[in-house]
Amino acid sequence: MIISRRRFFILLGLLIAIVLLAPFIFMLWIDRKYFNSKPYKPKEASPADVLVLYYSRSGNTEAMAREIARKFQADIIKLTAESYTLDFKGWINANIDAWNQNLTVIEPETIDISNYNLIILGSPIWYFRPAPPLWTFVEKNNFQGKTVVLFNTFNSRFKSEEIHKFQKLIDNKGGRFLDHVYVRRGRVYNQISGNELIKRVQELLNTKDSNWRSIIGKMYRMVQRFEKTDGFPL
Repeated sequence: MIISRRRFFILLGLLIAIVLLAPFIFMLWIDRKYFNSKPYKPKEASPADVLVLYYSRSGNTEAMAREIARKFQADIIKLTAESYTLDFKGWINANIDAWNQNLTVIEPETIDISNYNLIILGSPIWYFRPAPPLWTFVEKNNFQGKTVVLFNTFNSRFKSEEIHKFQKLIDNKGGRFLDHVYVRRGRVYNQISGNELIKRVQELLNTKDSNWRSIIGKMYRMVQRFEKTDGFPL
């Protein structure tokens, strides 16, 4: 059977379109899947001095947030962004805001963090920097005297200069930036599993736990001495 030239080019065009669109369609399908990690509930016996606050669109950062909260027996709060739904429209909104470095509408917008010594903030990395909801939260809140750790999950990579910008924002809000920790899950076509993600988070926390607690303890004692003497002792 001989295929006409016109039909040949039509079929060739369709084949090229399928090849080009297939990765995009696959990415959107993966993007709509939410990784449901094991829930975490703080103990009610004593008030926590650590707060884990995070934004997660597909569940990866939430899994990391829950493991961190479990490790420190911390309180935990999830930020939501109504315009970043798990559909094509939400995907477009998230990409536009991340590309243009826009702030966005979040819930909750402000919270009382006065009772916490350590604030652990997390989000995915979008376009090499923390996602817009986290920038929005920091812009809207006062971190005076608080120690802050940033954590991220991502598919590709982050840019150090963007993390430095985030650190500077924390400094401008009165906070002390302690550390940046992260787990790379990989591209959508070659991602580690959810269980492997959690395993890597646990391994990471085992290397950071004692160091963070030691630094926070020293900072807390220094603040107490400052308050008692109306200035740092010489």
